[in-house]
Amino acid sequence: MTFAASERAALGSLLLELGPDAPTLCEGWTTKDMAIHLLVRENRPDAAAGMFLPALHGHLRSVSEQVGSRDYADIVRQWVSGPSRLSPLRFLDTQLNVGEHFIHHEDVRRAREGWEPRIFGTDDAQALLTVLRRFGARLLRGSEGPVILDPDGAPSIVAAERRGVASYGSDVVRVSGFAGELLLFCFGRKEAVVKVTGDRDRIRFTSI
Repeated sequence: MTFAASERAALGSLLLELGPDAPTLCEGWTTKDMAIHLLVRENRPDAAAGMFLPALHGHLRSVSEQVGSRDYADIVRQWVSGPSRLSPLRFLDTQLNVGEHFIHHEDVRRAREGWEPRIFGTDDAQALLTVLRRFGARLLRGSEGPVILDPDGAPSIVAAERRGVASYGSDVVRVSGFAGELLLFCFGRKEAVVKVTGDRDRIRFTSI
C-alpha cells in the first residue's frame, strides 16, 4: 500500500470514528466539511476548480451543498473507496495525494487533545520529503528575506532567496524538523513541531 493510500484509509477511519461535528485545524471546518472537501476535490473536478478560480466559487459552493446533504458516513466511505472512474486523480493518487492526505489527516488528529507527532519509516519519510521539496519554497516565497528549511537527514531547501544568499548565510530564518512537520509548517499549521531560528515574523505563508 502506498503512503497516500494508507493515509486515506487512516483518515477515513478517524473521520468515521469522530463523526461529522468534530473540529479540525482548518478554520471553520468540521470533520463533515473536511469529508465534503475531499470527496468533491477528487470526484468533481468541475467544482474543485472553484478552489482556485473565483469565477467558479459559486459552483463549488453549490456542489458542496449537494454533497453535504447526503449521509456523513456515506460521504466518507465513498471518498475512502478512491476516485471515480471518470476522475483524473484515479491514476495520480501517489503523485497528487501524499501531501493532501497527510496534511488533512493531521488536521483532524491535531485538533484533539493528547496528539503526538508520528514517526515514519524511511519510504514514507522520503515521500513526504519529495512533497516538501516540490512545494516548500513556493509556499514561503513571499517571506521578508531568505527562509532555510532543514529537514532532518536531508539537504536544506532555500525559500525567498532574492539576492543569492547562501543556504548557510547569517541573515536568514531557519526552520528545522522532520519532513512531515516542515510540510505542515509550510502549509501554515501552527501545530507543526519545528524549531525556528531567527525572526519568525519575517515568514509569510503563500497559497500554491
